[in-house]
Amino acid sequence: MSSNNIHLIDTPNKLESVCQTLSLCGENDFVSVDTEFTRVKSFFPGLNLIQLCIRQDTYLIDTMAKLDIEPFFKAFTALKATVLFYSAREDLEILAYKSRVMGLKRLLPQKCVDIQLLLAFLNLSYSQGLQSALSDYLKIELSKDQTRSDWEMRPLTDAQIDYAANDVLYLEQLYLEIMKNCKKDDPRYTWFETAMLDFAEESCAMPKAEDTYKAVSGAGCLNIKALNVLRELCTYRYNYAVEHDEALNRVITGKALCPLARMNSVSEKSLIKANMKFGAIRAHGKMIVEWHEKARKVKTDESIAFAYDYFACNRDFEKPYKRLRHILRTVAKEQGIAEQIICNKQNCNDYFYKMYYKQTPDLMKGWYKECVGHIDYDSLFAE
Repeated sequence: MSSNNIHLIDTPNKLESVCQTLSLCGENDFVSVDTEFTRVKSFFPGLNLIQLCIRQDTYLIDTMAKLDIEPFFKAFTALKATVLFYSAREDLEILAYKSRVMGLKRLLPQKCVDIQLLLAFLNLSYSQGLQSALSDYLKIELSKDQTRSDWEMRPLTDAQIDYAANDVLYLEQLYLEIMKNCKKDDPRYTWFETAMLDFAEESCAMPKAEDTYKAVSGAGCLNIKALNVLRELCTYRYNYAVEHDEALNRVITGKALCPLARMNSVSEKSLIKANMKFGAIRAHGKMIVEWHEKARKVKTDESIAFAYDYFACNRDFEKPYKRLRHILRTVAKEQGIAEQIICNKQNCNDYFYKMYYKQTPDLMKGWYKECVGHIDYDSLFAE
């Protein structure tokens, strides 16, 4: 089942028409959006296609055609309509990135809705795929045959065009159907709206290179010297990846970072012992050996900030973590939301991390605070 009103936008005149259509959308309108992109080898995503659906008309904007798409982004980011996505994280990131490159003040539209996240807030499902959701709520069955399609290929095939159009064609209908499960003044929707604003803001953010070590899995188990080495390696890796537009894992895979940080010295031959990939060793081995030598020579900063998973790696916090997770699971059940929204690794790590540094954890502010209520920190450690 697919739209009979599919418009392939591959000329300036067609794009101008889409921009005019967007400019006429008001607060009561819906604009459904999806993207197709390539990000296997590069740090920055390559945008191949933007799909829109407005009043049952679908527009496939061919970003690989010779188009100046800045007018589209100006019109898109200025939208006052409700902009619908499904599993929005990567879409928001790439759209915000493109807006930033163009120097736009506003990077995303005012009101973005990730229907997949909404389902979780209403405790209907968690991380459910679009095809499954359409089947459950609209009894619509979509083909998955183009999931791994080559979206850089031109011309697009009829199958690709239908698949891309179907990704946005039913989002408005799906959203309205799901909202039937949400009563008037349901606090869960208010929390969802606030969470979406935070979600969109996070999608627009670029981390500082020198802070990227904090998010490395297992970094909390390193001693102070190794943590300092890790910070240097991650800073080198991030800056190189950005400068050369190369995927981080193609420079140094994430699984190799902590082993490298622990090693007293490395050679191109010994990099394999740190779980480095053969391709990365061939391409960057010499450079990484030099990075490691420099990192080991840097004076150890005894006051370096812990990694985010430091407390999860600390046995003294094993019971407090379990108690916090129990509280959050109980709250989720009482509030009628999917437990993964509040009871997840990121929130638990953030809670103990921020409390240690005398900052306010996410769980103690904004919509989280209203949903979760007060958490007695000291009671988490009671024997």
